[in-house]
Amino acid sequence: MLVCCQNKPVVPDDDSKTKAEVTVNGDKEFHLGCEKGSFTFSFTSNKDWTVTSDDEWLQFDPESGKASGSPVTVTVNYVQNPYTSERDTYIVITGGDAKGLVSVTQDGDPFAGAAPELKSGDVVLANSPLVEKFLNEVDYPDKTYKEYTKVFDYYGGFDGTNLTWENWETEWPDGDKPQSYSIRWKKEDMEDGKMMLHLEDELAWQGDMEIKAGARYVNITNLVPNDKYKYSVTTAKGKVLAQGSFSTTGSLHQVFFHGKVQKRGGVELKGSGARNARDLGGWTTLDGKKIKYRKVYRGGRLNEKWSPYPLDAQGQQEVLFEGIGAQLDLRGNSDVMFDPAVEGLDHCAPVIEQGGKTMLVNDAAKTKECFEFVVNSVRKGKPVYFHCSLGRDRTGTLDILLLGLLGVREGVIAKEYEVTYFAPVGYSVSSSDKQTNTKPIFKNTRTEWVYSDVVPYFWELAGDGTFAQGVEKYLLTVAKVSQKDIDDFRALMLE
Repeated sequence: MLVCCQNKPVVPDDDSKTKAEVTVNGDKEFHLGCEKGSFTFSFTSNKDWTVTSDDEWLQFDPESGKASGSPVTVTVNYVQNPYTSERDTYIVITGGDAKGLVSVTQDGDPFAGAAPELKSGDVVLANSPLVEKFLNEVDYPDKTYKEYTKVFDYYGGFDGTNLTWENWETEWPDGDKPQSYSIRWKKEDMEDGKMMLHLEDELAWQGDMEIKAGARYVNITNLVPNDKYKYSVTTAKGKVLAQGSFSTTGSLHQVFFHGKVQKRGGVELKGSGARNARDLGGWTTLDGKKIKYRKVYRGGRLNEKWSPYPLDAQGQQEVLFEGIGAQLDLRGNSDVMFDPAVEGLDHCAPVIEQGGKTMLVNDAAKTKECFEFVVNSVRKGKPVYFHCSLGRDRTGTLDILLLGLLGVREGVIAKEYEVTYFAPVGYSVSSSDKQTNTKPIFKNTRTEWVYSDVVPYFWELAGDGTFAQGVEKYLLTVAKVSQKDIDDFRALMLE
């Protein structure tokens, strides 16, 4: 008899039948400070594992590994909290169908969003350093507007090199915005309830702004250059949290009013708020006088039909804090608004379709209406903000007229006009020009369109006289403005 013997094969343990287990060793809850840092936690898993979180502010090393009976240590790197409120999340360790949880809470940064700190006795720049460099270094002779421009020599606008249609929303240098600074106070000095900022300067301006309860700082901006300020922050009960004084330098009173910040993929986009805005004050006239600050402002739109932007509640409060009391809307039928952007402002909207010489001649009656509204606003002590959509063409036309009438040299007006170069898309460069202006490049220098259209017209009217005389002749003979309005405007605006 033949007997055959066959060895039975060895079957390995079936890992799929082993119950998955994930055990967190030690701390399962972590409370972190607001600044960036790292910590470690430990766990064991009898299955291949991964470590994840729904929040991008945590990064893990390692992120995954093989099953092991030995403890695994993971390093967690976290970024600084960009918000004043605390945030929390869970770290999930997944091994097979088992999970382990680690909770993480990070303190809010009490100074998130704070501008550079301002201390009593500081001397600070009021306007954008990009604009300051341009204004200090460029000197245009009169009647050279057709010959050249220097604005493309300066970083901060669309010169066809650094900024594109694709990157401007994240890389824009904000050259049209003034500098901001923060006043801060100690936590131990605080009391319950809201606080109040009081700010005043040597030009007899003052403003009060409410500060939300629990805040550790307040940002201030829209400062007048070459001025001296005093400030105080007090509690509802009158306790002084911060007080002091500081001085400013600079060449231009730029202003900015906040709007809702848009985001894409979690990244904050540039361009929100009321942009391309500045005071006509501060310029010196040919006879040595100076235009008063906080009387007349020019800028981009404050409101629009298709959304509640650009101003949000904070921006509206900032308009009132600045002291603006009147709004002149120069837009045409497609986008003009017949109600003010901020409740309580005097408002005028004559409906003007085009800037340049067309506005001055074909719409002379409406230009007269604009001038009279500006003069009457100044008479009533209500600083006026005039704008079209971009704050560039129709706004630029009225700006040239007003500065020219007050006696600013034409070559200097050219510099003021070109400051719009430093504003973002929708102000310096129209978003509708994307197909034809692919770089993009700022097309509204002093050698192009409005400036080179309006300025020779005023020079022609001047004959052998000054630029101011040419503007005055236009107002008297074409727009039919009264001599009294012209004289009153000069008297109210110059010192």
